[in-house]
Amino acid sequence: MTMFSYTARDRSGQQISDVLDSLSRDAAITELRAGGLLVLQINELKTKSDEKTYSLNPLDYRSIRSLDIENAFHQIAVMLRSGVSLLDAVQLTRKHARIGTRKVWGGIVERIQQGGAFTDALKEQKVFSNLTIQLVKVGEETGHLYTVMDQAAKEMAATRKVKKQITSALKYPAFTLVFAIGLVIFMMTSIVPEIKKLLKIMGKPMPPITQALIDISDWFVENTVYMLTSGAAFMVIFVVLYNWPPARWWIDRFALRIPLIGHVLRLSGTVLFCRAMGLLLGSGVVIVDALKIMEQLHNNKFMAGHIAFAHSRVLQGSSLADPLVDRSRYMELVLQMVRVGENSGTLDEILIEMTEYHQELLELAIAKLTGMIAPFMTVLVGGLVGFVYAAFLVAMFSAAGGSPT
Repeated sequence: MTMFSYTARDRSGQQISDVLDSLSRDAAITELRAGGLLVLQINELKTKSDEKTYSLNPLDYRSIRSLDIENAFHQIAVMLRSGVSLLDAVQLTRKHARIGTRKVWGGIVERIQQGGAFTDALKEQKVFSNLTIQLVKVGEETGHLYTVMDQAAKEMAATRKVKKQITSALKYPAFTLVFAIGLVIFMMTSIVPEIKKLLKIMGKPMPPITQALIDISDWFVENTVYMLTSGAAFMVIFVVLYNWPPARWWIDRFALRIPLIGHVLRLSGTVLFCRAMGLLLGSGVVIVDALKIMEQLHNNKFMAGHIAFAHSRVLQGSSLADPLVDRSRYMELVLQMVRVGENSGTLDEILIEMTEYHQELLELAIAKLTGMIAPFMTVLVGGLVGFVYAAFLVAMFSAAGGSPT
């Protein structure tokens, strides 16, 4: 027997989608027609024995990522909208997924077959965000699972886009900085000492710029081990502190105050707040539960701490706007519009509008940050290389009998 997925119309004209076991494609069409159905589309599905169990591409064995979940949710939403059952939709998703992701989808299939809720199955896998799980829970309770799964997929896509923009903005400056540091160390410990030997052989007095370069090189050579040890110790201490909640709070607070970078981080946090809260409230989640989820979504623990403060104040009967205005680091326009949204009863709609507006501001801020940092790093690297070459050329000119100016 072979399994087929089909889309057909019944005698009343209603479109239905389902799966069917049959001996062949023609036999399946005949069986559907005998049942009074007009077949619109029918496709053969892979059986478990046809499932690809190996791949020559090592990337296929990677564990599940946000992009995999995003694509799978889109596919499941489309299948649910077409009338396919949730179990069949997840099974099909598993069969066509990358090898490294099948364990997750297989666990979800098994949990659903045991009678568990889709929300509980997602919770057990530990790879789905609290926002995604909460949206799915709302979809199950309201009967609009395909709608909220589509919303969850769009939210993941938007979040991925923001992270990619920030990463792309910082990638070039970070590479340039690492390159500059490596270049300085290489020059000061390898090239300049050779230049120093050459100039000593010539027996000529060294110009001030050349002497300054040699002095810096001698200092680097004498303190290389100390600098490497100190750098490694600093990185270890930073990682330890960053994973210690009290220190992480202060680090994240300081990051928001860094010129340019802090502005980008504030905008990023604002976009996350507006998008997530707008989705949750628009899906029917009460504001108290939405704030609890929002607290867990924030990577910046300083912002997360103030969401926790707002949550406690709302539980005491306060409005959302008051505690956010007092302590949060969100953009001022959002804080004003939250108050307007609470008074008008359209908070979810206003937050979605604020998401689009601040998303554009974030993209502009990232472009501005990249536009300012990239030239600065280029000048820095060029200045370092130019200083070394200038010192060497001045010394060679002096040794040749010239009089450097």
